[in-house]
Amino acid sequence: MRLHAHDYRAPDASGIVDGAILMHREVAELLDGHRSVAWHDLTRGTGSVASASPGDVVYAGAGPYAFLYHLWRERTKGRFRIVREVHTALWSGYWAQEELCAPLLRPGDLVLFPTEYTRRLFIRHLASVTEDNSAVAYPMLDRLPRLPPARIPAPDEPLRIGYLGALSLAKNFDQVLSVFARCHRASPGRVSLLCAGKPNHTRWETDSVLAELGRQGAEPDAVRMLGVLGQHELAGFFSEIDVLLFPSTASRETLGRVVLEALAHGIPVLGADIGPAVELLPARNLVPTVLDTETAFSMGRVEALGRVDEDALVEKLCGRDFEPADMTAESPYQDRTFLRALSGEAVRQEIAYDARLTDRLTVERRKGVDLDRALARSEQIFTDFFRRRRDDGLLSAVDALPEESAQDRRQLRRLITEGSRNLADYRAFPRLLDALVLPPLGYGLTPEPVSATHGKDMTA
Repeated sequence: MRLHAHDYRAPDASGIVDGAILMHREVAELLDGHRSVAWHDLTRGTGSVASASPGDVVYAGAGPYAFLYHLWRERTKGRFRIVREVHTALWSGYWAQEELCAPLLRPGDLVLFPTEYTRRLFIRHLASVTEDNSAVAYPMLDRLPRLPPARIPAPDEPLRIGYLGALSLAKNFDQVLSVFARCHRASPGRVSLLCAGKPNHTRWETDSVLAELGRQGAEPDAVRMLGVLGQHELAGFFSEIDVLLFPSTASRETLGRVVLEALAHGIPVLGADIGPAVELLPARNLVPTVLDTETAFSMGRVEALGRVDEDALVEKLCGRDFEPADMTAESPYQDRTFLRALSGEAVRQEIAYDARLTDRLTVERRKGVDLDRALARSEQIFTDFFRRRRDDGLLSAVDALPEESAQDRRQLRRLITEGSRNLADYRAFPRLLDALVLPPLGYGLTPEPVSATHGKDMTA
C-alpha cells in the first residue's frame, strides 16, 4: 500500500498558521518518517491522484476539499481508498464537504474526527457518516512534552490564571475577563491573568482590555497580554500560569488543541461542560454551562452556543476546586491510532462524550439541490480560483448575487481580487461555495428538559 497526500511539509509564506494548518504540517512530517508517501499538489486537479494504484490510500487532509478527491476517483476510475477529515463542527465548509462526498463514497473510505462529540454530531445528522466508516484520530501528543502535573497553589497563595486562543465572544473571552476581575478583587490582588491570542475585535486589543479590567477593579500590573505565540513559545507561556481557562462554547469548536497542550505541560484546565472538553477533562474541572436556545444560528458564522456559570467558575478558582493536570484520553491523539486508521485497520474506542449538544441540535434540511450540478459547479470554482485564476467568471457570479447580498458581494470581490489563493487559507474557498453553490444551513438548540443533567452523557 502506498499513501498519497498533499504536500504540507514546507511552511508556506502566507503566514497562516492555526491549529488545523499546524496539524496538517505535523501529519505530513509524521507520514514522511513512517510511510512510503507520494506527495502531490491538490491544486493540480485530477492529475494529483493520477498515480494512485489499486489498493493505495489517498489521505485527503488538506482542508475541506475531500469531495474533489472522490470526484476525481470516479473520473479516473481509480480503485484506491480515501481517508478524509472533518476538523470543524458546525461550519458550512466541512458540512458541505460531507454533503458533496455522500454520493461518491465507497466501502473502505473513512472519515476522521478530532473528538467523539464531533463524530456523533455528524453521525446523527448526516446519513453518509456511520459507525463503521468513521473514527476519532487527531495525532499530536507524540510531538508534545509530557511534564508532571504542576502543583496547584493553596487558596491563600497567589494564583496565575492563563488564557490561550482567539480573543472572541464565540470563545467567551469576555467571561474570562469578568471571572478574573472577580477573583482578583476577592483575593485581594493575589490573582493575575496572562493572555495570548489574536483579538478578533478592537474591544479585545490590549489597551481596551486593560481599560475594561481597570473599570472592574483590576490592577494594571496584574494583567499581561502577549499577542499571538508561536509553538516554540508555548513552554514559556505554560511555565508562567497555574491554571488555563477554556470556557469556549464556540459553534466550530471540535477539540481545543490548547487543552491538550496545557495538559501535556502539566497545567490543569477548567472548561465548559459541553462539547469536546467533556472528553478531555475530569468532571471536577468542568464548569456548568447554559445553552443558548433562543438564537437562530447559521453555519456561516461562528458563535457561542452557551455561557459558562461565572459564579461556579469563580468558586472553583478561589477555592482551588479542580484536579491537577491529567490526560484522560490519550489514544485518539497518538500517532499509532492515526496510522492504524490510514492502513485500514478498524479503530474502535470507547470514549465518554457529551451528547447534550447533539441531542438538542436541530439542523435545517437542504432542499432543492441537485448534487451532480453542485459537484460540477464546486469543482469549477476550485479550478478557477486556485489554478486558472479566471477571475472574470467568479466576479460575474458574485455580481449576480441578490441585492440583499451587497455586503457579501463586496467581501467576496476582495477575496477574489486580493486573496492569497493558498490552500492554507482553507476558509476562502468555502466562502465562495457558501455564496455560489450551497448556502450555509441554519440550526438551533432546543430547550432542555427540566430534569436534564447538565454536562455529560457518558455514553450515547
